Amino acid sequence: MTTTMVSSSAASASFTNATKTSSSCFSSRCLSRRRPRRFSRRRRSRKCEKTTTNASTTQKSSSSSSEKDDDDDSNEKATASTGAATTTSRRTALLSLGVVVVSSSTTNIEAANAGEMMVIDSRTFVSRAMQKFERNDVEGATMDFDMLIEKSPGSKPYLWQRGIALYYVDEFREAEKQFREDVRVNPNDTEEAAWAFLSQMRKGGEDDASSSSSLKKARGEFVELAGRDSRKVMGSVLRLYKTGDEEAKKTLESLSKKPADSTQSASDAFYASLYLGLYSEALGNAEEAKYWVKKANGTPYGQRASGDFMTSVAKNDGRKR
Repeated sequence: MTTTMVSSSAASASFTNATKTSSSCFSSRCLSRRRPRRFSRRRRSRKCEKTTTNASTTQKSSSSSSEKDDDDDSNEKATASTGAATTTSRRTALLSLGVVVVSSSTTNIEAANAGEMMVIDSRTFVSRAMQKFERNDVEGATMDFDMLIEKSPGSKPYLWQRGIALYYVDEFREAEKQFREDVRVNPNDTEEAAWAFLSQMRKGGEDDASSSSSLKKARGEFVELAGRDSRKVMGSVLRLYKTGDEEAKKTLESLSKKPADSTQSASDAFYASLYLGLYSEALGNAEEAKYWVKKANGTPYGQRASGDFMTSVAKNDGRKR
């Protein structure tokens, strides 16, 4: 699948410089100690002349000073309130640019001050969620994706990785919804349709529907793609999942044995094996699924490819078997 993000990097970059100044000003305003009041020599001398040893006068002066302190406290509270309002408006502006604002307590990034607000670009946020998935922290990845959607709802159709994370925490209904929504912005990707099919099949198992009825329903509601996936291996995946074409299955089996004489053939062997395994699992053939997923992980592409999220999918799938 191709990762596409909604964040405007240009807008984000230009806004970041402005917000750094705003953020630093706000932090210093909130964290600095109250400055002592300063008086001129002239004003101080006049005060001294008026000061007597009379106790009532001393009490009056003390009361006046207390009132001034109260006024200062009120002013400081108003300043803090204004600062909070400034931060809220800044957060709203950032979100309108497709940038996510999260507290430092929810990230691994160390802040100079505890509780300081951090600004994280959407791409960075997705990258962090993907890294969690790669470490088999699927729950953590799902939570990160959900947090991103909460802060930036427009990003949801682009988060196909979230659908896969939901699939592996057994939230098949939500996974299916994610993949069906993804097709709106990625209408030629066979894998979106394949994962929607897989999620629907697993969801049918949750509903105690028979395998044959679930299969019939899933194929009847198969996602229609607007165009053709340019990857040859995906053409066979599409025919197998959508119609159960036996010739397509044989083609995938043949591709799984293809020598890794090029990067393309190496990825074909990996993807053919992986999608045969996922298909077998959807049909309830656990042993066959285990065989194909293990084979996918054993391909040179599955072992060495870095940067392809699907190799992490195969590894995580293999761990649970």
